[in-house]
Amino acid sequence: MNLDQSTQVLDVFGFLRRRGKLAAIVAGGVILAMYWIAMALPNLYTSAAVIMVEPQSIDEALVDSGVREVELNERLSLMTSEILSRSRLSDIIDRFGLYPEDHKDMQRFEIVEMMRDFIRVEPVLNELSEGQRRNRELRFNTFRIVFRHEDPIVARDVAQAIANDFINANIKDRTEVTGKSLEFMRDEIESLSGELTSVEKSIAGVKAENAGRLPEEIDSNQRMLQFAMSDLRDAQRVFDTAQSDAAFWRNQALTASELSSPNDTTSPTYRLKQLELGRAAMVAKGFTNKHPDVVQLEAEISALRESLNSASEDGAAGPSSASEQQALAEQGRAELRAKAAAEDIERLRATVADFEARLAATPAVAERLDALSRRYDHLYRSYQDFSNRLQQAGVQADLERRQLGERFRILEPAERAPEPSSPNRILLLTLGAILGIVLGVGIGLVSELTDSSMHTSSDLQSALGIPVLASVPRIVLESDRAARSRRIMHEAVAAFAVVFVVLVGGLVTYYFVNAQPDRAVAEQEGAAEAQARVAPRTGRG
Repeated sequence: MNLDQSTQVLDVFGFLRRRGKLAAIVAGGVILAMYWIAMALPNLYTSAAVIMVEPQSIDEALVDSGVREVELNERLSLMTSEILSRSRLSDIIDRFGLYPEDHKDMQRFEIVEMMRDFIRVEPVLNELSEGQRRNRELRFNTFRIVFRHEDPIVARDVAQAIANDFINANIKDRTEVTGKSLEFMRDEIESLSGELTSVEKSIAGVKAENAGRLPEEIDSNQRMLQFAMSDLRDAQRVFDTAQSDAAFWRNQALTASELSSPNDTTSPTYRLKQLELGRAAMVAKGFTNKHPDVVQLEAEISALRESLNSASEDGAAGPSSASEQQALAEQGRAELRAKAAAEDIERLRATVADFEARLAATPAVAERLDALSRRYDHLYRSYQDFSNRLQQAGVQADLERRQLGERFRILEPAERAPEPSSPNRILLLTLGAILGIVLGVGIGLVSELTDSSMHTSSDLQSALGIPVLASVPRIVLESDRAARSRRIMHEAVAAFAVVFVVLVGGLVTYYFVNAQPDRAVAEQEGAAEAQARVAPRTGRG
């Protein structure tokens, strides 16, 4: 090939003759290597369980579910994070004995991360949902749990187990939410009840400490104050009148005492003498002491004597006349009225001061009671509100316990995959063939372009710049032809042997990598499959 003439057309036949074997070896090697890799890859079986979200079976206008209904995308994201947590996946790994060979070389968190790569939670969309996807308003009520594994039965069981975990997690989450709401309501009601009792005791204490000064007693206190002030004014008038009467009768007694004489027939002494003379006359006439007139005279004489004796004992002269005696009697009665009126005045003044103190203290008591009443009303309204909410929370909790709210139901249980879903060996072999041909041709071209040897007379003439007068063709003898035929035969046999070994080795590798369990194990797994199909129907979420 002439390297200086870039526009010279490549000698295709010469290239194939000189570099065809190299290109074929490279392409064949790549294809066989890709074949062996494709056969060495383990079969992965995909199993999926479809879960449908059923709405609440009770009319929401009658009973609210009590669980915040958010978009299923958000709920699936939260539930997927919980279901695919390290602890749950680690439990599934131990339950089904997954990846036993990897436990020797990998840590548990690495195995869990590897398992997550084989799990997929995806929505199930219909034609209407596809249109919503284009409008970016995707809504769905069905999703699929997909798991891939080398064993189709394990893939089915794990997918079904994860689906059951989703159902159980939904039931647990909803019952926990309603249960916590119910517990919270009960705690709040108990707390509010205690606060209400405390406020009631405070109100009762304030009322007991301020009896008579309460706001509801202000009208009666005002009326009683008015009555007491009216009585005080009346008592003051009575006191003034009694004092005036006492002064008047005192003056009358003095006047009567000055005007009276010893022979005054109205004086008590004169009267006593007349009574004694009358009694002596009656005795002289023969009346006895038991005679009624004598008894009457004796009684009147005794009374006058006692009156005169008491007056002499007090150091004052007795009344000298009846008018003086009457004036002194009226004066005594007036002084008694004045004394009684003075006592009434003192009492009524104390009563007025007491009622005034009550009325003065009423605003402070009213303020304290108003503050306590406002707190009590606020607490009572909260108590009533929480009581209603407690009843509603109890209904909601019962709704979730009976699984009448929104629930997850297995629409399609996981089935055993009849054929592996990956790897796609046809695609791998096609890509290997294309890659091998391209790589073989590329290596042949590189080898041809980097070869400086001359193969034709034109190459020599281009290199030396002088014309070639003659060229000797290649002389092939019969022995050369026989040797060439033997070499081609040997190479063909060697190539066939290599291809045969690679094909058989790939089949053997495929057999060992994807060996199926024996009949006994298959029967056990068949029984497990039957149980797995029954479980979702009996344990629906």
